[in-house]
Amino acid sequence: MSNIKYKHLLPAEKVGVFLSLLCAIHCLTLPLILFAAPYLASSIAFSPLAEWILVASSFVMALLLLWQDYRKHKKSMPLYFLALAALIKLVDTLVGMKSIEWIFGLSLGVFITLAYWFNYKHKTACTCKIK
Repeated sequence: MSNIKYKHLLPAEKVGVFLSLLCAIHCLTLPLILFAAPYLASSIAFSPLAEWILVASSFVMALLLLWQDYRKHKKSMPLYFLALAALIKLVDTLVGMKSIEWIFGLSLGVFITLAYWFNYKHKTACTCKIK
C-alpha cells in the first residue's frame, strides 16, 4: 500500500478494510481447510462466535465510517453496498445452509470492501478539506 496513494485513509478506515478482507478470506478458506483438515472445523477460528465477531465488527466499523463520510459528501453508493452486504448476511442467516455458507460470507466481505473502495474514490475526488 503506497503511503502517497492512500494518504486520505484514516487509520480506522484501514482497519475497516482489513476486517472486511479478513472476513472474505476467512469465508473463502473455510471450505478449503475443511477439505484438507477436517479436525480444524471445531477450532475457534471457524466457530460461530468468530464469524459473528468478524461480521459485527466489520459492519459497525463500516457503518460508522461510511455514514460519517456520507454526511460530509452526500455520496450514497458506499451505503448501498453496505446495505447489500447486510441483506446478504440476513439471507445467509435465514437460509442456514452450512454447505453454501462460505458463498454468503465471501460475498459479504466483497461488498463491504466495495463500499470502502467507492467511499475512498469519493473522498479522493472531493475538493473539500478531508479531516
